[in-house]
Amino acid sequence: MSDQRIEAIYRVPGAAGEAARLARAIAYEQTVELPEELVTAPEIVADVVGAVTAVAPDPEIEGASRVTIDYAAALASGQIPQLLNLLFGNVSIYPGVRLLDVRLPEAFLAGVAGPRFGVDGLRRMTGVHGRPLLATALKPRGTPVETLAQMARDFALGGGDIVKDDQNLVDGDFEDFKQRVESCHRAVADANGSTGRRCLYLPHVAAPADQLERYFEFVHWLGAPGVLACPMIMGLDTARALASEYGLLLMAHPALTGSYTNGDTQGIDHGVLLGTLFRLIGADISIFPNVGGRFAFRARDCARISERLRAPLGRLLPAWPCPAGGMSLDNLDAMAADYGADSVFLIGGALLGHSDRLRSSTSTFLDRVRSHFDENSYVWALEPDLGNNPFDRD
Repeated sequence: MSDQRIEAIYRVPGAAGEAARLARAIAYEQTVELPEELVTAPEIVADVVGAVTAVAPDPEIEGASRVTIDYAAALASGQIPQLLNLLFGNVSIYPGVRLLDVRLPEAFLAGVAGPRFGVDGLRRMTGVHGRPLLATALKPRGTPVETLAQMARDFALGGGDIVKDDQNLVDGDFEDFKQRVESCHRAVADANGSTGRRCLYLPHVAAPADQLERYFEFVHWLGAPGVLACPMIMGLDTARALASEYGLLLMAHPALTGSYTNGDTQGIDHGVLLGTLFRLIGADISIFPNVGGRFAFRARDCARISERLRAPLGRLLPAWPCPAGGMSLDNLDAMAADYGADSVFLIGGALLGHSDRLRSSTSTFLDRVRSHFDENSYVWALEPDLGNNPFDRD
């Protein structure tokens, strides 16, 4: 692949001859949106029209083919929205076409910031090294603010690392958002003061587009380290821009992505959407349904997401895979083997319902995680004289 070309691989219906014709149609549709016979200017054919470089039988689905199309990197205009339009805009309407892979050249990646914190940055924020991070979600909607805050406090007191809002926690107005988020943030801060650890609280940010920036600004002003956002609902580039503007860690939720990922003959590959594209918009953590949960993700789907979040991608930092979706204490052993230390284990209802004492339940789940890893973490020294080094190793 040229340093100036974007390479996209699609699964299309049909054997070689039919697939080759469809590939040429895609190449023209995605770049000039004209029938081939109407594009006669040599410079447009050479510099704009996509180039079909390979057609081969699909190894997974009988009767389907894989086609590779190269696009000039300049056609993405250095923008993530235009990149998505170039790769899968009009062709998303074609029946039976799935974007399986994309390889991005330095010409495009050089202009993309990617995750602000990534794996190493989040470890420095939490002080947790050598094991996966344990996360939970505050839920359900309708719970009084003081109860949500107590849940957040108990999780932090139990040793949890990240407590996020459920994506359904959406407030009626900005004042309600401020009250709830500040209460939960202060509760976690109080717990951290008691434990000497640094649990992070990530509020869910959702609001009408003309008000959204106020919410991000308040999270920044409050001193919370980051947000939970639903990029496919908010808009991929909106999530990127606002998290970047306010220097916030971005935990990306997969809401609405199933319309693209579910189904092997249509849409976008799990790893491309929840791995590569979410990483491009700056997701430090990408949540996805783990195999064995209440959603129909397969082991290979989860593996592709995890791989894309960590694989070399220009100068972009690796991001954290966050398997979730109905995980329980019994899933933790397999999750440890599948994802390794650099992952976030998001346990919601199973942890909240494990016992009537969330602090104790959190300790139980954390002990199971620790049993698979050699943890090497920091605790704030609680003595008054901290000197120049505020960290004290466990």
